[in-house]
Amino acid sequence: MSTTGTWSGRAPRELDDATIEQVRARIGIPVRYSPRSHNEVSSEDSFRHFALGYGDDNPLYTEPEYARRSSFRSSFGPPLYALTAGVARPVKWSEAEKAEMSGGDPLAGIGQYMCGERWVLLKPIRAGDAVWKSQALFSADLRPSNFGGGTGALVSHQVRWEDADGSPFAFRFLDFWHASREKSGEAAVNRSLERPAYSDADLERIDACYQSELVRGSEPRLVGDVEVGEELGPIAKGPLSITEIVAWHSGVGWGIFGGGASKVAYKNRSRIPKFYLKNELGFWDMAQRAHWDDEWAQRMGHPAAYDYGVMRSCWMVHLVNNWMGDDAWVWKVSASVRKFNYLGDSHFVSGVVREVDRAKNTVTIAASCLNQRGEVTADGEIVVILPTREGGTAVLPDFDPADIPEASAP
Repeated sequence: MSTTGTWSGRAPRELDDATIEQVRARIGIPVRYSPRSHNEVSSEDSFRHFALGYGDDNPLYTEPEYARRSSFRSSFGPPLYALTAGVARPVKWSEAEKAEMSGGDPLAGIGQYMCGERWVLLKPIRAGDAVWKSQALFSADLRPSNFGGGTGALVSHQVRWEDADGSPFAFRFLDFWHASREKSGEAAVNRSLERPAYSDADLERIDACYQSELVRGSEPRLVGDVEVGEELGPIAKGPLSITEIVAWHSGVGWGIFGGGASKVAYKNRSRIPKFYLKNELGFWDMAQRAHWDDEWAQRMGHPAAYDYGVMRSCWMVHLVNNWMGDDAWVWKVSASVRKFNYLGDSHFVSGVVREVDRAKNTVTIAASCLNQRGEVTADGEIVVILPTREGGTAVLPDFDPADIPEASAP
């Protein structure tokens, strides 16, 4: 899991039916973005930076000349590249919408944890493409859970990326679990964590997995050659380090809350002061530092700093991309974050073919991330479209709302 959110100076309201109804009143109202996207202009450099940020050196995304020789005939972004991209569409609220959105966040002060995401990917983002982004609340429900005191709110946001004509590139349904910070922190404090101590043999095993990682590349994988039960991977990820978190940020930027250095950080703090708290040296720093600062994460009730959940979504897509080859298309991604991934943890990402639809040329793959403690910290399902026997690229899909996978509580 990963946590983000704003900090309120007042006690948060109760997480009950009345609060959820206030949240639901905002469903469908477009959000006005403040921070700009990391990549307002899609480029070959940004494709490479994003891929390398989660440890993927596939030449389809990192070597433009190679990409131009592929059946796509140009360089384009990795499957989840859109999360870094786009120019926010101007939003004009009605008076009623303005009143609703200006009333303060009903969930302010309540812990916010990314618990999953669901993607529908429709066409590639190529270098130079104009990409427009919009976002709105999609759903909000109270759900039972063992995390955060027994009850929480599962809140989903729909993000849409489209071209200038309104034709969509991708949809993302980003799921957050809202629960009492106090109760979540108590649960984290009471949870023991076995920090790893790597032997040379452990490191050799990880390196051997890196060394043996296979990228299918230009050899087409046809649906007729795939059988249910076929295994993918594993590929290695980690051990998670501060360096790896820095690499991630180099590819994706700062995300929805913004960030930056010196004066830029000051201006961001002036914009969202509750997102900044003083560190152990007495000066302001962003709450987001729980992703790289053990001391701050422990003050927040966690045993150590931890990753962003979307990193593991990218890892599972990376596994599938290696397997499917250059001519296939990642169509749908559904990922759930089950446990935290702490600094020092290593993962092996693997998958298995669950379904083959030879009529539609689709393959459904179940993927999971297993850490050195033998725990599945994230899992998901990825549907890919393979090329036909006649060759060429996979047939790109049309959007159907029925294609949206269901969200699940942690």
